[in-house]
Amino acid sequence: MSSPYDDYTDDFVVDPLEVDKRLSSIKIHKAPGPDGIPNWLLRDFSSLMCQPLAAIFNSSIREGFVPRIWKSTEVVPVPKIHPPASIQNDLRPISLLPTVAKVPEGIVRDWLMPSLAVVRADPPHMR
Repeated sequence: MSSPYDDYTDDFVVDPLEVDKRLSSIKIHKAPGPDGIPNWLLRDFSSLMCQPLAAIFNSSIREGFVPRIWKSTEVVPVPKIHPPASIQNDLRPISLLPTVAKVPEGIVRDWLMPSLAVVRADPPHMR
């Protein structure tokens, strides 16, 4: 079956070595996302997971489909001050995303950034 992305997928292939590099640098003290996969597991077994994950990432890019769990988030309240005096003013929401989903997100970001002309302009109210 043909995909509207067929013209581009040959240019954008996720290398297992890149996946291994990114998994190896995961900060294990951060909370896992809604998928519940512990960050230490991804980091410590990166050399075993990099090939199958690269295949999944490449399939996702080729088919133009992102698994639903990669788009899910878990929102948790984090206190701004300890102890929080008010729920309305002293808590901020933090979104926990699946760590596995952050890997292809970072790779695609790195592919796109050189193509984007980032121009830093003053906000309209500063002109």
